Amino acid sequence: MSHSVNNIEQLRLWFRECPSIVKSNHFGINHTSEKAVEYAIFSSPSTLSYRENVLGERVLNDIQTENFIFASKENYGADIEQNLLVLGWYQDIITWIIQQNNAGTFPTIENGRVLSILPTLTAYPAEVGSSVAKYQIQIAMRYKINQ
Repeated sequence: MSHSVNNIEQLRLWFRECPSIVKSNHFGINHTSEKAVEYAIFSSPSTLSYRENVLGERVLNDIQTENFIFASKENYGADIEQNLLVLGWYQDIITWIIQQNNAGTFPTIENGRVLSILPTLTAYPAEVGSSVAKYQIQIAMRYKINQ
């Protein structure tokens, strides 16, 4: 199993601990169906950070950041109250993430030790249909690579 696969699965399991996540709803990786309500963690492009070692070789820095998107399919439409409830729910998720970060409560990953997980983009409807929308936030997981 590659490291990024392990990281995304561990992150998905970590999110499952959030009290705002309904345990009976489907929670996938890199996929949501067309129906509400379900969740997913998506991999997102992340810049690899390199340095030059004493031999002049390019090697990965000890500290890396990996970006992910946490998304959900939600009921959507002209109902202002429903749309506000979804944004409020996402604010609860963001608050939980920040609380976990401040407490140092992180997932265990195979290739290192998580140093922080923080939201980097606020919630917004990324895909909108007539009755269902995909809302999402972006998060950055910073970690120290095992040597």
